Amino acid sequence: MRSFTRILLFFLFFVLPVSVVIIYEITYATDRYHSDAAIIITQEQGSVPALDLSVIGLPSVSQDKDALVVQEFIQSLDMLQFLESQLKLREHYSQPGIDWLSALEANASFEDFHEYVSGYLTTEYDTAAKVIHVHVQAYDRDYAQAILKAVIGRSQEFIDKLNARVTGEQTIFFEKQLTLSEQRMREVRDEILKFQRDHRLLTTESEATLIMANIGDLEKILTSKQAELTSKLTELSITSPAIQTLKLDIASIQTQIEREKDRLSGGTGQALNELDSQFRGLQLSLEFVTNIYKSNLTQLEQARIEAIRRLKFLVVVTQPTLADSSQFPDRTYIIGSAAMVILMLYFIVALIIAIIREHA
Repeated sequence: MRSFTRILLFFLFFVLPVSVVIIYEITYATDRYHSDAAIIITQEQGSVPALDLSVIGLPSVSQDKDALVVQEFIQSLDMLQFLESQLKLREHYSQPGIDWLSALEANASFEDFHEYVSGYLTTEYDTAAKVIHVHVQAYDRDYAQAILKAVIGRSQEFIDKLNARVTGEQTIFFEKQLTLSEQRMREVRDEILKFQRDHRLLTTESEATLIMANIGDLEKILTSKQAELTSKLTELSITSPAIQTLKLDIASIQTQIEREKDRLSGGTGQALNELDSQFRGLQLSLEFVTNIYKSNLTQLEQARIEAIRRLKFLVVVTQPTLADSSQFPDRTYIIGSAAMVILMLYFIVALIIAIIREHA
């Protein structure tokens, strides 16, 4: 009787469950195809190298941080929404041909959908090689590869956006300062042009040189006329027409000399030295804002160079693979593990029954 009971227990608690697992895995479990790829995140090195912590057995903080950010993004809700919009993941993982234990519920919430996909889209980070391994499982080998290609493409866009943000933050301030200094420089140039138009001069220095040259020429002519007048007074009467003409010429020349001197000293209007002071002030302002513009331009270029040094690059080490055969589910492993667990449960049940009989 006890032998029959043991056989019955062995059949009910071991043979039957293991047979169910074997039948399900061989007959009903849907094949899943695996695709994987390897990527790394690199960065342009600056002039000052970062502290290498690997010599004491610790990971490099900067590189690990970038890799972990990308790893988190791959498994984020944003990535799932992108893949759903591009490849219809929900439709693929809930199609009728999939076994009921593996299939996604058609009406599953987005959070449940994300949790489900997290088991099929996984990442591993190798801290020694600084490589991110991305794995995808799907019920079609081409579809698995397509998912992984989309993941890598989206990750590249994510890195590009980070680079654009870094570049913008580095240069936006200096670009604004450069624009302001350029605008101020144009305003000062316009003021100088207006000053030149209003006073009809190119530069006050050239104008002063011209006036002094005119005065010198007029004084030479005046000296010549006065000498001629003195000479003719010895020959002609003071009332003669020639003498009167010379006197008129001398008076005209003297008047012209006084006008030219007035232009310098400002006797009847604004003095040239005052105009020169104003003009030199405008020139100094132009030189000052030009130096500021050059400085801002240099700082902007330096900021751009620094931003380039901080750029990150996603490099695909291994392209997404295309599976020749399904690797999941691992039927041998599942059946063997299930058999061991069920056998343990059988021994536990048999032990409990034996203990009960001992005390009966």
